[in-house]
Amino acid sequence: MTTEEKLNLISQVGEEIITQQELRSLLEKEKDLIAYDGFEPSGQIH
Repeated sequence: MTTEEKLNLISQVGEEIITQQELRSLLEKEKDLIAYDGFEPSGQIH
């Protein structure tokens, strides 16, 4: 997968992304990325 394909895929599901250029730079280094997947439950859980 190319860097552009990875960037497009991440952009489709990421709500808050660092700048596109910084993300591209990280992807080009081919290191593992760490993402925060958090949620806040509201209302009664059932």
